[in-house]
Amino acid sequence: MRAMILLLVACAAPGGAGIEANERLAESASRRGDWAAAADLWHRVYLADRFENPRACLETARALSELGDPDSAEALLRDGIRRSPENSALHELHGVVLEETGYRRAAEAAYSKALELQPSLIHALAGLGRVRLQLGLETSAIPPLQRLVELDPTPEALHLLTKAALAANDYVVAYDTYLHMFDMVEGTLEELLDAAKLGLKPSLRSARRASPLICEAWLARVLEVDPQCTRAHILLGAYRQLAGDDEAAVRHLTRACETDPASTEAFLDLAELYMRLAEVEIARTFLDHASEIVEDEAARTRLSTLLSRAAELGARSD
Repeated sequence: MRAMILLLVACAAPGGAGIEANERLAESASRRGDWAAAADLWHRVYLADRFENPRACLETARALSELGDPDSAEALLRDGIRRSPENSALHELHGVVLEETGYRRAAEAAYSKALELQPSLIHALAGLGRVRLQLGLETSAIPPLQRLVELDPTPEALHLLTKAALAANDYVVAYDTYLHMFDMVEGTLEELLDAAKLGLKPSLRSARRASPLICEAWLARVLEVDPQCTRAHILLGAYRQLAGDDEAAVRHLTRACETDPASTEAFLDLAELYMRLAEVEIARTFLDHASEIVEDEAARTRLSTLLSRAAELGARSD
């Protein structure tokens, strides 16, 4: 674990002029990505300064990490933090190294300490949100990621925030973040479909009244690229029903059944719509098809419920 550090100790050379020369050479090596030279030279500076140079400690650890020796990097960072406990950059890099080696709980503590000392550290904000997501702490991942997006709204940061918000069932944050994201990038078809589902959530429609229209616009973008997208037609069928446009809903759901004859969801949605329109015989044809293709238990339960309802409606009409 400490093999690389011991090797660096053997190469150390004292002297004031040597420290300045080594520091200039170390900076140059780091800039060009020569991590072996950078590790050697930065560690010479660290030793010559009697371990009281936090930057030299930081850069040595960074170089060791880049060289694929995270254990030595982590040991060095612990030493640096012991000597300079208020240095936020050391805590931040400590979090990075711990995260890379799979110690997520320890990484969370390191990132949290870094942000306690300096609340605007980009890498610490991203890292804290990321490890909390990995730990299943989705709700607590949202605040650092929101702060990250305020400071550095990259597509990567926005994607992390939508992931956390969706996992935490915070549909308003997820929707607002998708709006921001799609202002910057076009969004993949999968992202547009995931975002478009949000407008079906009553809590979002209450908080963001225009959300259904926005979500339908996202679905229209999907169909421009892929007119055969079954999921887009199913979702548009749901939105058109919400808007009271049953004719358009039937059209989209029928198209979904055509594009994917194995989509149980499409056939059940269309059957349920026809039952609401009192077209029980038409509904039964779609239920019959659904009974031939149904696979998962949830769909089978829904099919059973709709078949019972169709039987009741049929009995009343008789």
